[in-house]
Amino acid sequence: MDKNNVWFITAKTNLHVGNENTTSYGLIDLAVQRNATTGLPCINSSSLKGALNEFASQFKDLNRLEIFGSDKKDKSKGSKKGNYTFFDANILFLPIQTDDARLYELVTCDAVLKRFFNQVKLITGVEITEKDLQNFKYSKQLNGEDITEGKFKELCSDDNLPIIARNVLDNGESKNLWYEQVVPAETVFYTLIDDKGDGTLANMIGTEKSLVQIGADATIGYGYCEFKNLKLRNL
Repeated sequence: MDKNNVWFITAKTNLHVGNENTTSYGLIDLAVQRNATTGLPCINSSSLKGALNEFASQFKDLNRLEIFGSDKKDKSKGSKKGNYTFFDANILFLPIQTDDARLYELVTCDAVLKRFFNQVKLITGVEITEKDLQNFKYSKQLNGEDITEGKFKELCSDDNLPIIARNVLDNGESKNLWYEQVVPAETVFYTLIDDKGDGTLANMIGTEKSLVQIGADATIGYGYCEFKNLKLRNL
């Protein structure tokens, strides 16, 4: 795998990538996707691939079939596997409001960082450390205390992620009130994209200033994300 295909995804607006496999009996009607192992917010690879495919549609000279493969529902193009492999995007940093002069700070914990380092090494063969994250100003402490794995999971829990009330009005009368969970703006995820080719898509998302819209509610400004390549040392 190309060692440059490790990406940070920063949500520049609130993000809702819905978990259609979850039925909620509490306050939340529409929950976000979560990693099946850790329970932390994530963007499933199928959702990520779909969003990038939609983003790529604006580039007329781009061979999307070579990158993403054919849509199984479109029988006219036959069946073709794309040259890219898309991995889940897992949370790395979560923005938390602070009591000092800053609006917020990015926080994480050692367990999340270790999982990130291990996944990069497993898939790319490159060993990285916190020195490779020096472009991010983040903390592993909150209110002077170390953020444990349990504390980080609590910060990402249903009790702490924002919940937005949504409504459909008919002549000023509420017809459908629901509650939608979001991952807050400035949350940072990481993912790996194996292109097995010339890096066309990777070069595009890394150099284009356009934001990639991921998930639902694009018309109300949700899910606009910035992609940045991880600059590994000693390449």
